[in-house]
Amino acid sequence: MNTDKTKQSDSAYMSAVSANTEFYNSESAKKYVHGAPHIKHAVLRKLYEELTIQACDYSKKNTNIFKILDLGAGEGTATLRFLELGGKVTAVDISKKQLDALKDKCVSYGNKLDVCCQDAEEFLSSNSDKCYDIVVVNSFLHHVPDYLGLIKKIIALLSPHGQFFSFQDPLRYDSVSRFTRMFSSAAYLPWRIFQGDVVNGIKRKMRRARGIYLDSCESDNAEYHVVRNGVDQNAIAELFKKEGFRCDVIPYFSTQSSIFQSIGSFLKLRNSFSIMARKVDSQ
Repeated sequence: MNTDKTKQSDSAYMSAVSANTEFYNSESAKKYVHGAPHIKHAVLRKLYEELTIQACDYSKKNTNIFKILDLGAGEGTATLRFLELGGKVTAVDISKKQLDALKDKCVSYGNKLDVCCQDAEEFLSSNSDKCYDIVVVNSFLHHVPDYLGLIKKIIALLSPHGQFFSFQDPLRYDSVSRFTRMFSSAAYLPWRIFQGDVVNGIKRKMRRARGIYLDSCESDNAEYHVVRNGVDQNAIAELFKKEGFRCDVIPYFSTQSSIFQSIGSFLKLRNSFSIMARKVDSQ
């Protein structure tokens, strides 16, 4: 075993956990929810709706009561839909404030919802004897340094007809066309200007464009993908195929600006993706 590499991985993981805990327990999280494209834009909510219905309909064919694990559940907008579709949900998040908002939003579902304020990796390790029909990671993988390692742990918790569903992660940057990258940057800038801390935000973007990551920077750790070439959708698909899963990568366009979202969707640009995976022998 490469001890130095393991220590570096553990250090990166703990830095990301610490940064995300600090951010999502702060008032800044309200700004994030307001600007989260998959919550904000009707076209993305519609896509999310279609995919959640597909996942739940498939689970209903195999079990009367289907169990869902929602990792990084946040304030519950995405979680709520799975409850509405009949799932029994365990929602996990590192932010108590976010989970409190989730519980308020989903209070009418009573014992169909369990919440756990814990880091996702720790939850998976301490609940390895559990079994779930759907594991959801919504706007989450890009916060995790070793997302492939996380997915391997998730696979171990899936039932024989289990499914993995991810949504709202950035495509690997070098797999996206130059025009799409330029358009995405142009879309992000006017939205970012109104979020405050503009000067430091521009400095961070210029530094990251040069590939410079600061281990001491909370923003770099909370937004782990921005200096690490996005999230490798092809590596995720390959992992699932090796594990005997059918894996569909669903690319789409996503940005904070409503105007640019409409234009990007019309032009059929792609900068984000969803994953739907289930075992081949369960088709």
